Amino acid sequence: MKKIAIMSILFIFILPFTALGHTTLTASNPAEGEVLSVQPEKIELEFGTVIEEGSSMTLKGPEASVELSEISVSDNLMTGEVTGELPNGQYIIDWKIIGEDGHPIEGQILFGVDAEAPEEEVSEEAADEEPAVEEETAVEEETAEKEMAEAAETAQSEDESSNSWVTVLIVAAIILVAAGMMKLMKNKR
Repeated sequence: MKKIAIMSILFIFILPFTALGHTTLTASNPAEGEVLSVQPEKIELEFGTVIEEGSSMTLKGPEASVELSEISVSDNLMTGEVTGELPNGQYIIDWKIIGEDGHPIEGQILFGVDAEAPEEEVSEEAADEEPAVEEETAVEEETAEKEMAEAAETAQSEDESSNSWVTVLIVAAIILVAAGMMKLMKNKR
């Protein structure tokens, strides 16, 4: 009876700590893997809990990093203004936050931009272009979309793997504490 009472008390105190999870990204604009047909004006990241000041994000483009201005944090939302036009291509939003529980967490969001250029007068050169150029462009776009989807899957699986390890470590710690308590109780007898 004494063992059951001690084990019950132990689990009552340990169980709430295992339920505390780290803050996770719940939504973003642009969304993971999305291909935008218009230039984005701002980037918004929404998290599952309140995030602390000092959280940040950067935008990496196909050729170089893109400057974001006015990055702000409000409750569980972080926004950043895109300062200029983004050339067509793949982009990665690298975010680093400090969750409500004080733990630093980071991640990535992959998206693409495929905005049409403003229509200009068609020159004679453009009229003389062969269909092969259009086919090459279509193949390149399809390859870029496949690469973006693969990168998004890899980032998501890494995130899930990290959360799985945390859970495994917490369960192992509970088992070790329980085993230690039982050993102490046996030694007292």
